[in-house]
Amino acid sequence: MIRPTRLSFERIKTNSVHTRTNLVTIKNMARPYDDQPEPWPKTSSSERAFAALVERIVRTRAAGKPVVWSMGAHVIKNGMSRYIIEMVRHGILTHVSGNGATSIHDFELAFLGETSENVAAAIEDGSFGMWEETGKYMNEAIKQGMAAGQGYGESLYRYLERNPERFPHYEDCVFVQCQLAGVPYTCHISIGTDIIHQHPLVDFEALGATSGRDFDTICQSIAGLEQGGVFLNFGSAISGPEIFLKALSLCRNAGLPMKDIVAANFDIVPARDDSIPSEREPEYYYRPRRNMVERLQGIGGEGHLFHGLHQVTIPQLFHRVLRRKEELGLAFAPLSYEKKLDRKKRVLYPVTERQDRFHVGQSPEPDRTEPRVWKEADSPSFAELIAGLKSARRDGNAILVNLGGNVVGSGANRYLIDLIHQGFISHLALNGAGAFQDFELAAFGHTEEADADSLAQGKLGMWQEPGNRLHAALEDGYGNGLGYGESLMKAMERNPEHFPYRDDSLLYACLRTEIPCTVHITVGTDAVQQHPAVNFAAQGGASGRDFHIYAHTVSRLNGGAFLNFGSTVTGPEVFLKALSISRNLGHPVRRIVTANFDIVRLGDYHSKVGYEDWDYYYRPRKNIIHRPTSLGGKGYHFEGLHQETIPALWRKLI
Repeated sequence: MIRPTRLSFERIKTNSVHTRTNLVTIKNMARPYDDQPEPWPKTSSSERAFAALVERIVRTRAAGKPVVWSMGAHVIKNGMSRYIIEMVRHGILTHVSGNGATSIHDFELAFLGETSENVAAAIEDGSFGMWEETGKYMNEAIKQGMAAGQGYGESLYRYLERNPERFPHYEDCVFVQCQLAGVPYTCHISIGTDIIHQHPLVDFEALGATSGRDFDTICQSIAGLEQGGVFLNFGSAISGPEIFLKALSLCRNAGLPMKDIVAANFDIVPARDDSIPSEREPEYYYRPRRNMVERLQGIGGEGHLFHGLHQVTIPQLFHRVLRRKEELGLAFAPLSYEKKLDRKKRVLYPVTERQDRFHVGQSPEPDRTEPRVWKEADSPSFAELIAGLKSARRDGNAILVNLGGNVVGSGANRYLIDLIHQGFISHLALNGAGAFQDFELAAFGHTEEADADSLAQGKLGMWQEPGNRLHAALEDGYGNGLGYGESLMKAMERNPEHFPYRDDSLLYACLRTEIPCTVHITVGTDAVQQHPAVNFAAQGGASGRDFHIYAHTVSRLNGGAFLNFGSTVTGPEVFLKALSISRNLGHPVRRIVTANFDIVRLGDYHSKVGYEDWDYYYRPRKNIIHRPTSLGGKGYHFEGLHQETIPALWRKLI
């Protein structure tokens, strides 16, 4: 197996964050006791559901049960920090969690009093995310926290404790105020998606280890919902709902009842919670709906989807909870944090007991004579993309393809494998779920668990052989200096008898053709991370090595192409960070063809959208179609199912 080149970050040029113009400052942050909340909800049905949620939160806390808060970065960017802090101080929230970007904005507000740069301008010259103090301080905090056995969130607070002179604005910092109130604050990161991952001091092993500890912490908090409680999610479309699901599974596996839970999602995405859409509709794949409504209902819980901007919904929630508490004359009881989960006691089941949605026999052989069912197959835009891909291959330029977690189960592997062998893919990137599914397919001939009742039974994701085999491969490979993808491919090379279905594997196709296959994980969202053998330090470290390999490919992408299939967050964010690194190091990555393939309907994706539009926050629009091509090239969006778009791509190219 040939070892791919890793791009060194040692010569990355950073700038002082004090020279940066920011969009959010402590001067324009919301003021909970001075601002007048906007009217919301807008409909009578939403008002009834919201009033019931407020009632539930008040009675839950009065009974001494938990209210767990999960959020994406835009909550902080929209100036809502003080509302969260006041909800912690009033005893409304018993746990606060966010992703990596959330922690960065919160951290910058504490030491700088400002945050949120102008990405569109900075990505062109490679200065995007290259901020010395933010990267230095946070990476120092995380490395010191790992050595001290702390989680990611606690590491940031302890760093502030050791260096108080650097943080004059800590009163407006969520993670500080949570720690002072004795409320857990946890951070759940995706490797390669955050600006501090671009800094020369980055330690991916420390990132994985500390965020892994935070995953254990939030699982313990969600275990506190065993007899009822509330889970609130604001603007986290992937990691929040997925971590909630994995925690629920671990709790059910431990025999906890997890009954009478209410979950509520607040976002600008207009999704409904009163019906189940078909698999041809984008709403079917919306994680808050699937995990917080549909799957929660399967174990006797209740879920709601609320539509609105954070700067409207959060003030309403805060004021109405306090008002209802006062009306009822109730006090919020303190919460005692108890350890209810023990990794050593997790119960694993043989994979032969599992019902799966996809088997190798369902993979169609590539066929040029099949009827064309995809409506955009003969469009001028698709013809332009095909011409760009053929030109890139002819000129020997890189073609980087990124896949989300639903591609393997769509049955498109054999088409992609042929594109790899024909030279139309020179680097394949997968998220953690996609890599695990492909690995399972090679080993067992089936994957994509059908979870109709497995969550209720405590079996969801708790399968012995797949986890044993993947973690053994990762431990061996990482210990020998390999990255995540390299480790899985090396296992296939060394033990072919363990992978009888490897000819249907994307990883194996990359191994045979000697092209990179990299894996970009989120800590706590993948089923394999529920396995008791999980080593989060190795997970983070191995995926970090893959980020260096990925960045090297992006540095050679001038005149090449980047295609993204179904990854709405990790794929676009990893690509944008690697592009900034490449340009920062002086690589002339200017002329790129980019294309995003998804079931999401964007309409005229070149038209301007504002903060009030849901598609403003759709990462592929900004990070794939527009920002990377501002210096040259062209970006596209194509709507369709993977089982339609990938065969159409193959037919036009081969």
